[in-house]
Amino acid sequence: MVIETIPIQSVWLLLRLVPGFLLRWYFTRERLAQLIYIDIRPRYDPVVVDLGQTANFTLYLQAINLSPFCVELDRASFCFRFGGTTQNASILKKQTITPGEIAMLYISETIPDGHANQMAKQHKDNPVVLDGNIEFNCKVHSFAKTLGHLDGINPKVYNAQFRTDA
Repeated sequence: MVIETIPIQSVWLLLRLVPGFLLRWYFTRERLAQLIYIDIRPRYDPVVVDLGQTANFTLYLQAINLSPFCVELDRASFCFRFGGTTQNASILKKQTITPGEIAMLYISETIPDGHANQMAKQHKDNPVVLDGNIEFNCKVHSFAKTLGHLDGINPKVYNAQFRTDA
């Protein structure tokens, strides 16, 4: 049998035979955090900034659990930098992610008028960056995943022309 044809979940099933203290020793908090992959959703419109009368932004992230354990997203906080302003957002809804699962994370927040006016003026000149901290619970360890300086984001911007004169 070729090793490439064995699903990763079946290999991780062997971990049930390993004592818990060895699992905690091998799968440290840092290693578990490295086994969670977070990125912008690759299809459709993953980042939308609507600068209309009630301005808001929406982000779709994907989280891939590459660890052998079920993890529970406990809470997450994000800092979205766009158009020379900084917007904070959070996820407070708990979500379980099984091994090998790709979970979608949805972030949406309103934008104050002053920030929306600033974004409309400078949305083409400034880079878009997302930073964040995500807290996970797991049977081995509770751990945090730091999303540091995710850039190269190309948002869809709507209704910016209505705020350029503000």
